[in-house]
Amino acid sequence: MSSTHVKSSEKTGAWTWIKERASALVLVPLMLWALVAGATLAGLDYAQALGWLAQPTNAMLMAVGLLVAVYHLHLGIRVIVEDYVHGSAGKLALMLNLLGCLALAGAGLTFIILIALAQAPAGA
Repeated sequence: MSSTHVKSSEKTGAWTWIKERASALVLVPLMLWALVAGATLAGLDYAQALGWLAQPTNAMLMAVGLLVAVYHLHLGIRVIVEDYVHGSAGKLALMLNLLGCLALAGAGLTFIILIALAQAPAGA
């Protein structure tokens, strides 16, 4: 079989598989941190929770977790679309997947930054 008959998803499948597994491995400690953080935040009021997110370590871990989770989401949806949706509908679905994931990541990062900066101590 010549390489002209091979779909792009078949050529890049191994690399995509590696990226999915790597992002999943990064997500494991981040999600464990998120579970502990959720348990910690359960006992706080609204102002205390905002103060917790304003701490640089918490804001950074939240942002990294969001970005890695959205990237993992993008990879997973892309593989499904490449395998099961063909033609122009597949191209449209891939574009919508990318735009949707970029919008989700952008909105999430914007809110994390706004909350963290709004709660930062004066002069920080």
